[in-house]
Amino acid sequence: MNDVAGLSRGAPATLAVVRVVTALMWIQNAGWKTPADGFGQTSPPRGLYLFTSYAVEYPVLAPYAWLVENLVLPNFTFFGWAVLLVEAGLGAFLLVGLWTRLWALIGIGQTLAITLSVLNTPNEWHWAYFLMILVHLTLIATAAGRFYGADGLRDPAPAAGWGPDRFAFALGVASVVSAVFVFTTGDWRFVEMTAASSVVAMALGVVTLVAARLARPPLLLAAGGLFLLAALVLLAELAFGFSLTGGTASVFSLWLGLGVGLVAAGRRSPVRTSEPSKAG
Repeated sequence: MNDVAGLSRGAPATLAVVRVVTALMWIQNAGWKTPADGFGQTSPPRGLYLFTSYAVEYPVLAPYAWLVENLVLPNFTFFGWAVLLVEAGLGAFLLVGLWTRLWALIGIGQTLAITLSVLNTPNEWHWAYFLMILVHLTLIATAAGRFYGADGLRDPAPAAGWGPDRFAFALGVASVVSAVFVFTTGDWRFVEMTAASSVVAMALGVVTLVAARLARPPLLLAAGGLFLLAALVLLAELAFGFSLTGGTASVFSLWLGLGVGLVAAGRRSPVRTSEPSKAG
């Protein structure tokens, strides 16, 4: 009996939804980490710098407040990049369910850092941070990436025939759907795309759909490589201040996740050989 068969009906899909929604939270959070303004080192301070400084203004734990005041804030550009990359990685790897337990553990660590920075800030709802910790504990306890995620591709009997090709097809659909976020606003805007980045998302999504339908490992690996290349270009945009795709760190997180997911699918997809011709 595999892991999926041992669960009650509907539980695998529920765990997959919890994992993906948690990933979308991190993807959206990464989007407002902005290297262009020193991650909020403006006058007055804003963004990540402002929220981090609350650890000193409204201390939760004295040793942590001292650490922020004497180590983090004086070296904030380095710290800002570390936060951006960690949160983008959380969104990417939890989205596709790859190395889920490790990244959920990292998620707990990042949540604790956020909690110790803002828990005592006026008007904060403390239960939000406790629930964030609990949801990551759930992902660890259930190894939720086994269910409709890349971790599950190692299962010899995946859920409902959920093999590498179907997994890759779902990632292609996700990329195509993400292109519509160029038209959205408000809290539901998980990724902030411009017209240019939405075209890239649409094009790479179509390439992925074709690769998944043909079910050829080299094509899946190539599609994954294209997403990783696009993510690398976007990261360079954020680092050096030029604009090619016009995306934010949330788009970087999404493309990173789709890239590593497709590489995992390509590595797990069986090599298909043509049937030998019959003599006579």
